Amino acid sequence: MSNIGFLFTVGLFAGTIWLAATRFRMRLENNWPLVYYLAAVVYLNSYPGTLNPYVAYVAVISALLLRFEFLNERIVLLVRFIEVVALVHMGWSLYAALSKELF
Repeated sequence: MSNIGFLFTVGLFAGTIWLAATRFRMRLENNWPLVYYLAAVVYLNSYPGTLNPYVAYVAVISALLLRFEFLNERIVLLVRFIEVVALVHMGWSLYAALSKELF
């Protein structure tokens, strides 16, 4: 992985931690998660094999459902939980890639 790839991985890892920590407190109309997922999809296509594409796209679909749909509060809670589980998996994969690169 090049230096830019390493910095991109560190930035995406920090964004993953931020989004997973604040997703339950964040307003549904916030656009920052969509910016994060744009970067995650670019990373997914630039460095294949680092992130599981199915997990990443489940998280993207969850974020789009939360942003653009008017759902029941129970369904919103379920979709947020699914998204946070996907973010934890993505964070773990990014941590593994960073630790493999550093050590």
